[in-house]
Parts: sequence; structure tokens; C-alpha cells
Amino acid sequence: MDPLPTSRIAPQSAIYESISHIETSADPHLDSSCIFCKIITGQLPSFKVYETKHSLAFLARPPVAHGHTLIIPKYHSRTLTDPGLPDEFLADIGPITKKIAVMNGENAYNIIQNNGRTAGQSVDHVHFHVVPKPASEPDRGLVLTHESWPSYEEDETGYARDAERMRNIGREHDFPGVPDQDSSNYGI
Repeated sequence: MDPLPTSRIAPQSAIYESISHIETSADPHLDSSCIFCKIITGQLPSFKVYETKHSLAFLARPPVAHGHTLIIPKYHSRTLTDPGLPDEFLADIGPITKKIAVMNGENAYNIIQNNGRTAGQSVDHVHFHVVPKPASEPDRGLVLTHESWPSYEEDETGYARDAERMRNIGREHDFPGVPDQDSSNYGI
């Protein structure tokens, strides 16, 4: 398919609603109702900038900055853990993210990955945003302030509690990189 002219680019929600009837191929790793799976199969147009066996990178519609790129695995998983993106697909994305950052030609950029609606995910297919942040356009891209990115005070006991909880969950899943660390001096 020929790419859509830029004058016809609509907001993401309008694009998704208008093409939801298009069927994808019978690839068992893709979802026939997913907009990104349809881009992977070529049934929907995109402006591709990088592609490998496991991943595809293309310009976001609509962008929040010039060069705003989405990197998606060629495997349908709603989030990183639901139902679960195979490690070989995830391992492919890191090096591509670095290449896209270089290809954007900016020294400042954000890498964003959201999982679930409350975290800001708008398409139910794992995807990573590479958003250039040119110094000449401070109001474009991801605009982080103390108000939009609030932090809070935490004491050592709180850090120890959070770390121990995470390590326990990692052990339950038999993750090999979970370290043993004594948190008893923090009352844990």
C-alpha cells in the first residue's frame, strides 16, 4: 500500500476505528484485530525506518515531535507480561532503540514504554516510543516537570521493603538474576 499523504493523517483513535475491519494473515503470533499486527503484515500503511526479523520501527501517527518513532515486536503481546513477550523479541528491541536514537540526530530523547491503560498505553500491543527532544523545541515531545513527574520522600526501610518484595516475586518466577541481600538491618 502507498503511505497516506500527511494531509490525511487523523488522530490515532480515528485511524484505529476506521481500519478495525481489515483482516491480518494467519500468523499465529499476530492478532487479526490489532492495528500494529496489520502494520507488520503490510495490510496498513506506515513510514518504516528500521526492520529486523523480530521488530519493526515506524513513525508514530500523530507524532509528539519530529522523528517520533514506534518500535514494535513482530509478536502480539498486549503488554510485556500479558500474555508475555518472548525474550528473543524483547532482546531485539534494545539495539534498535539505540539505532533510532542515533538516526533522529538529536542528543536528547526519551525512550517510553507503557503497559496498561492506567500507565498510558493506547494500543494493546507492546511498543516503545523513541521521542526526540530538540533543544530548539522544548514544548515538543515528552514534557517532564516536577508537577508531571512527582517524586516522594522514602526512607531506607521503605526502599528495603520494596526491594525485598520485588526479589521475592522474582524468586517465585525463578528469575536467575535475583540477588541475595540481607535486609534485616532495615526491619524487614
